[in-house]
Amino acid sequence: MGRFLLVLPIVLLLPLYVVFHQGVWESRAQVRQSTPPGFLIPSQFSRVLAFGYKGVLSDYLFLKALTFYGGRGQNDQVLTEEDWQYFIACLDVVTDLDPYFFDPYILAEGVLTWDAGRYVDANRLLEKGRRYRTSDWRIPYFISFNYFYFLKDYAKGGEYMMEAARLPGSPAYLPNLAARVAYYGDQTKTALFFLKQMLADTKDPVMLVSMQTRLAALEQTVLLEDLVKKFRTEQGRDLVHLDELVSFGYLGKLPPEPYGGQWVMNKAGRIFSTSKFAKTPAQGSASPQ
Repeated sequence: MGRFLLVLPIVLLLPLYVVFHQGVWESRAQVRQSTPPGFLIPSQFSRVLAFGYKGVLSDYLFLKALTFYGGRGQNDQVLTEEDWQYFIACLDVVTDLDPYFFDPYILAEGVLTWDAGRYVDANRLLEKGRRYRTSDWRIPYFISFNYFYFLKDYAKGGEYMMEAARLPGSPAYLPNLAARVAYYGDQTKTALFFLKQMLADTKDPVMLVSMQTRLAALEQTVLLEDLVKKFRTEQGRDLVHLDELVSFGYLGKLPPEPYGGQWVMNKAGRIFSTSKFAKTPAQGSASPQ
């Protein structure tokens, strides 16, 4: 009986919270310029108020976050710093209540990155999803994209892409994409190791051919980069042109580039190809590179 008396106020407070929040929401729409985004009960208290219905409250708050963002856009209103903080806080509470709920992570990836430029906040929320949705390849894939595309951290992008490619149900092209991301992140040998591991687990004949071509390209890249370093050490200067590896006897001839491109070297001694390790339309491609 005593336990029932303790729980009863919580049960009564939840609908009051919903009604109060709805009233604030509606009145705020009328006086947008003079009111803050709204009050949000922190996660630790929302969990208590939900009383076994965390999923329901999570859905409700997610709908509020969607409506809040959509309403601003519909009225051509630029979100203020306060607005963005409220929006992020909503997604935080939603995912604290139900960390397996996928839609908030999609919203974070689509809005916080492209619209708000808040890549760190987006990745922080996605990391929460990664901890709980451990078999969902999309979460590390999103994080990888943010590091690679927005933050220009190619090494981190490669790491997360490789993680995504290892998870069940991930697209067949991810291993090659992961290798390319890692390659541009100055992680050629990491990409090489990763591809070798993936080749050992791959049964699809089309993907085998594709990954073997990628593997050959990375092996040649590693060879050339190692020889560039050796040349610098032994000759006491930087290589001027890759042909010097042949004229100085480090190679009999430059290895062919598997994708049909030309080897090029940047000032740091990194090796790239004009093909960008992707087949041209004339060559055809069995799968995305």
